[in-house]
Amino acid sequence: MSLQDDALYLAELDRRVIRDLLENNTEDFGAAISDYMTLRRDIQKRILGSPTSTIQKSDAADILRKISGGGGLPSDKVIERLVQQSDENYSIESLSEEEINELGHEIFYPWFSHYDYIQGLAELRPLILRHQIPEFISRLVKEIKECYAFQQYDAAYSMCRTFIEACIRDICVRCNLFPDLDDNVILFGKYHWGTLRDKVSSGDVRKRLNDLYAELSTLVHGRKCVSQDQARQAFRDTLEIVEAMYSFHNL
Repeated sequence: MSLQDDALYLAELDRRVIRDLLENNTEDFGAAISDYMTLRRDIQKRILGSPTSTIQKSDAADILRKISGGGGLPSDKVIERLVQQSDENYSIESLSEEEINELGHEIFYPWFSHYDYIQGLAELRPLILRHQIPEFISRLVKEIKECYAFQQYDAAYSMCRTFIEACIRDICVRCNLFPDLDDNVILFGKYHWGTLRDKVSSGDVRKRLNDLYAELSTLVHGRKCVSQDQARQAFRDTLEIVEAMYSFHNL
């Protein structure tokens, strides 16, 4: 059956579980809850690797939302209570180790391998500065490299803009470029981009920073998708410009 049909049938099984429970129909209750759990787990695995699902019927869409992070169905609460009473180590939302291994071979390994991951990391160098940087700056570099290594090139590209903004804030705070700046102010909400750009850069670096920031913003605003080469080049340009900004302020 289609995903939509399965979702609607799951709703029917959910009603059957609750009905048998209320009517104390122990014989049918066991079969109903077993069928419900089997279908629910099957649906959960089917949507695991899908970024989107096209569902025409609103009630079927609502079922899928509920079982994939939206609070669950009434039968889920019944199952949780039964598990608590039996002291078993089971969660309606969690996959078993066997299921995870099975799905790993079906979804992950055909798409990716540790060779791809290591090669991706090897293509991007670290940020190199004269002095220690805050942990959140280091974390952003790590996350960009992780996104790139996992072939999430749009994410790596857009995070370069986040990284630039974080570095600009760090420079502005550490160099006291805005004396009235308190710890909680949102820098890019209070000051115009041109003002911030001119505070942290000059000359050729300022032009490169402006051009790169504008280009990175095209993806952030949903106007483009990027290739591996574009993501790699954006990261390299970002590091060069950020290192130049920190050097300009003797950081």
